Amino acid sequence: MDQEPKRVARITPKVRRGRALATIALLSLPGQAVAQEIDGPAPDVQVLLDRAREVYDGLTSMQAVFEQTIEIPLLGRRRDGSGSWYQKGPGRFKMDFTDPEGDVIVADGQFLWLYYPSTHPGQVIRSAIDANVTGAGMVDLQGRIFEEAESGYDAVLEGTEDVKDHVTWRIALTPTGESPYRRVRVWVDEESFLVRRFEILEENETVRTVILDELRPNESIADSVFEFVPPEGTDVFEG
Repeated sequence: MDQEPKRVARITPKVRRGRALATIALLSLPGQAVAQEIDGPAPDVQVLLDRAREVYDGLTSMQAVFEQTIEIPLLGRRRDGSGSWYQKGPGRFKMDFTDPEGDVIVADGQFLWLYYPSTHPGQVIRSAIDANVTGAGMVDLQGRIFEEAESGYDAVLEGTEDVKDHVTWRIALTPTGESPYRRVRVWVDEESFLVRRFEILEENETVRTVILDELRPNESIADSVFEFVPPEGTDVFEG
């Protein structure tokens, strides 16, 4: 991007708390569906994961409609968020919220931008993209899950489950070593092997969920979709 923000400040503890609360305010946890027992011999769970990773690695882009949710029991907060999802390679990503309208998360290949005018008007968080970041700062969440699935988790096929009228394999991944997560679940489409839902249980009991619908893999997305210029009058804080 050609334009630099007028003001870039060091993020303070108060702003860090604000970023967390802004993330919480976007989302909430939907009701849990129940996986169905598998009729017949169960496929090998690692074969399913390997195939899903192969399909994911072969994508040039992805567009979808998303429902992202978060629940933090310690704070007793929950709320839904939804909108359009765009991804192009591991470094360009955008969640364009229609609810709450105007909220946006954008990764432009160099920086991750968080802008939540619904809860923190006048404030933008900018962070350098880091593959090791977790939580709200993570850009390529699916890629990281697949990369660590074989060596970093014990995988269990829990059964089949419908996600937005698509039959999926529900797979639970439990860390075998040090991890910021207690458990990860992915819902892999039986036909396309695309992920239609993923869920992360963090150590502090926070549950993050993303459901993807109306998937449009490999459609052309202009790089301009991932550009972000802080609105006039906003303060930009380094995350």
